Amino acid sequence: MPRPITARIHPEAVRHNLGLIKQMTPTSRVWTVVKANAYGHGIERIYPALAQADGIALLDLDEAVRVRELGWTKPILLLEGIFEPVDVELADSHRLTVAIHCNEQLQLLAAARPRQPIDIMLKMNSGMNRLGFRPQVFRDAWERASALPSVGSVGLMNHFATADDGAIDWQLDEFDAATQGMPGEQSLSNSAGVLWHPRAHRDWVRPGTILYGASPTGVARDVAGFGLHAAMTLTSRIIGVQTVAPQETIGYGRTFRADQPMRIGVVACGYADG
Repeated sequence: MPRPITARIHPEAVRHNLGLIKQMTPTSRVWTVVKANAYGHGIERIYPALAQADGIALLDLDEAVRVRELGWTKPILLLEGIFEPVDVELADSHRLTVAIHCNEQLQLLAAARPRQPIDIMLKMNSGMNRLGFRPQVFRDAWERASALPSVGSVGLMNHFATADDGAIDWQLDEFDAATQGMPGEQSLSNSAGVLWHPRAHRDWVRPGTILYGASPTGVARDVAGFGLHAAMTLTSRIIGVQTVAPQETIGYGRTFRADQPMRIGVVACGYADG
C-alpha cells in the first residue's frame, strides 16, 4: 500500500482567517501574502479563499503570472521587485505593483518605457537590514521615483524585525520621522504587526503566516485567543510498536531517554514529509 500519510489543505480556513484579519484591521486594506507557493499550501488550492482580499503579495514573477491566469484582477505586489529589463516588461503587461528597495531598481525603471506607469512601493530599511533605502536617503529616493514618467503611484513600505516580541517603536519612529509630510499609501504590518500593533496598520497590511493559521512566533499558544484556523492538517498511521526499558534511548542522536518502561508507537512521517 502507499505510505499512509496525507496532507489536507483547507481553503475554508484561509477564508476564515482572512475574515478575522479584516476585522482586526478595519481601516486598512489587505495584501494576502502567497509567496513560496502560498507557504507550500498551493496557490491554486487556496486561491478561491482570497476573494475578499484587496490585493495579493508574492515574490516570484511566475507566481504573479499564475495568479493573473487564475482570474485575479485586483492589485498584485511583487515583494522583492525587479532585477532585469524583462521583469519590468512583465510588471507592465500584468499590471503589477513593484517593491523598489535599491538604486539599481530605480535605474531599471528610469530606462523603461512601459505602456502605462508602474505603481511602486518604495521600501525603507529602518533596521531590518535586509532590503530598502536607509532613512537618511529615503526622501531622495522618493523624489527620484516620483519624477520618473515610468512610475505611477509611489507607496511607502517597511518591514518589522521584532514585531513578534513586542518591540516596533524603534523602527516605527524611524519610519515616521523619515516620511513626515511625504504622500503615499503606507504598508508596514506583517503578521505580527497585524496581531499586536494596531498603531502600525496604516493603509495596507501584509499578513502572511497568520493567513494560514500559524503563529508568527512559532508558538501556537501565542495566537490561541485569535480564533485562527489551520489551513493544513497532516494525518498518518502508527506503522510499528516498540517496548523500551528505563534508560533506553530512541532515535537519531539518542536524544530521548525513557525514564520508565514505555510502549512506543512509530508514526509514518519523516524528513521527506516536511
